[in-house]
Amino acid sequence: MDFTYKDAMQTYAEKDWMEFVFFAANVQHLLWINNFNIQQQLYLQTCNYAIKQANTIGNKFRFEKKWMRFFPKEAPSFILTFHFGQYRAIPAFLIQQGYKLCIPVSREVIVQQEQYYSKLVGEDWGAQLLFLEAEDPHLFFKIRRQMALGFHVLCYLDGAVSAVADELRKLVKIPFLNGTISVQQGIIRMAFLLKTKISVLIADPHSDNEVLAIHGLDFCDTDWYRYDKDFAGYYLRKIYLDFEDVLLREPQAWEPWLYLHRNMRPDSEQGRWNGSSRLIPFKHNGSYLLLDKFTYLSYSVSCKDFDRLNQLICV
Repeated sequence: MDFTYKDAMQTYAEKDWMEFVFFAANVQHLLWINNFNIQQQLYLQTCNYAIKQANTIGNKFRFEKKWMRFFPKEAPSFILTFHFGQYRAIPAFLIQQGYKLCIPVSREVIVQQEQYYSKLVGEDWGAQLLFLEAEDPHLFFKIRRQMALGFHVLCYLDGAVSAVADELRKLVKIPFLNGTISVQQGIIRMAFLLKTKISVLIADPHSDNEVLAIHGLDFCDTDWYRYDKDFAGYYLRKIYLDFEDVLLREPQAWEPWLYLHRNMRPDSEQGRWNGSSRLIPFKHNGSYLLLDKFTYLSYSVSCKDFDRLNQLICV
């Protein structure tokens, strides 16, 4: 018996199905997974992992000591990472080691983040940890001020919110996996303007006997480069190329699969797509819609056409 979209949709809440629809578009562009069952399996694994890692935080960490010399506590620098694996372990580890961190985050989640890390650090968390609004147009100057006070800057490269003036916020399209993504270069250009060092850390997806491993992925000194515009594009490509190898080993451990379409808009070669692999029905706020997974454009359809589309076989 063939499995239809109607069969699939009945197993999801409307909101969850819509999330899956865009997730499927993201992985189809970048991983070239166009099999519905594999897309669905990876979606469930990604959701389950996101819940698990959000509720898991320990205080035992393993880190190669040789990497510590690249970003000593007394020399404020930029520390970059991804929403991959047990990514919350990275600030927890650095705080445990005595680092002072300032972290740009969206104003929508700043209170939530403060509450989360206050439990981790304690009542006096403000002495070691500072959250800055990523949307603040004066963020560059606030970061410079905090670095002068001994704070390192911790930033998630795959975050959804830009943090600097228009000139710095422009997106740059880079190759990634089997397609391309558009990434913000502002944080890299800020590091260049401040002439600071950059370290890229990554957290393992799984713990070993409750010990979370953190690894150094890359390091550079911005003094090695002369032009900030060339540097930002080049270095972003390099970081994401290094990240590919890590991601492909544990794709379910990358949380942004769930929201890449909102801020990094994946793209790939049109010739690899066909009609049956591009279209998928979904509902939103009472509207009947059809998503073109290649363009991310959705089209309103009648209830009758929607029911007809639901009889299509999942591909």
